[in-house]
Amino acid sequence: MTAHNRKLKLIEFSLDGERFECQVNKWNIANNTEDGEKFYVFCPDGEFREEAEPDYALELTFFADWRSDGVSDFLTANDQQTVAFQLDHHPDIVGEHVRWAGSVKLKAPNVGGDARTTEMTETTLQIIGKPVYTHL
Repeated sequence: MTAHNRKLKLIEFSLDGERFECQVNKWNIANNTEDGEKFYVFCPDGEFREEAEPDYALELTFFADWRSDGVSDFLTANDQQTVAFQLDHHPDIVGEHVRWAGSVKLKAPNVGGDARTTEMTETTLQIIGKPVYTHL
């Protein structure tokens, strides 16, 4: 099989039904789930494994937008609220369009930066449970 690659170019991204993909500069769905723990016992089977709970996060970097409908304002105004999210990756490529959807706990972003630089908003949103992955 030959190598296959794509550049990250286009996503569709929403929080609580509000679209914010045009502000996204960097995104990552991080699977932080630990490996399960193995236990040993004095019986013929000798062992069992206790699986860990899913632990996922949505790491985002945005161009800051403090307008009333901007992503920075939205995250700050809704700090600690749980809302639905949807992220469509390669929505323009038939056969490669995939989606992650679920719920995230919003977190107000850090604010500030160096003088005369473009203002950015960085935040990590905890995904509740495991996001639903769909191949569209």
